[in-house]
Amino acid sequence: MKLIVFSDSHGKTDTMRRIMRMHSDAYAFLHLGDGAPSFLSLCRELSLAGFAVKGNCDFFTGDFPLEKSMTLTFDGVKLFLTHGDDYGVNFSTTRLAFAAKEAGCRIALYGHTHVGEETYLPPLDDNNTPLWIMNPGSTDKPRDNRASYGVIEIKNGQILMNIAKV
Repeated sequence: MKLIVFSDSHGKTDTMRRIMRMHSDAYAFLHLGDGAPSFLSLCRELSLAGFAVKGNCDFFTGDFPLEKSMTLTFDGVKLFLTHGDDYGVNFSTTRLAFAAKEAGCRIALYGHTHVGEETYLPPLDDNNTPLWIMNPGSTDKPRDNRASYGVIEIKNGQILMNIAKV
């Protein structure tokens, strides 16, 4: 099962539209805020499954009431989605990791920094599960010189994550 992850598109849909067409086999598309309403409008237009959380710049959400965070489960793997500003991700992903673990998630997704990043936290003991953390970067205003998005593949409980450059 393939999931495509966007963040910080800030109302620009051309790049997302191109990526969505390129990944038409994706099970769902996710947006981590700051451009979530235009993303959801695009999903509606293209008849694609889309889920989004509210970013700190998503002032007017129109037809789409958005939460600051949510959990979703795909193929038995639980994901924690948030924009990240409420978790201090500009400085550290520690609070985000604790929130995701507390929610029973194996993947934590965030945006806000406009910088693509992947982190794997191995299990701490036999009773703990690993946690994958991803920021897909920004499709519109990257701060690491190149627009990007995330690709997550889940198969039989195994997780493969990648940040793809546009």
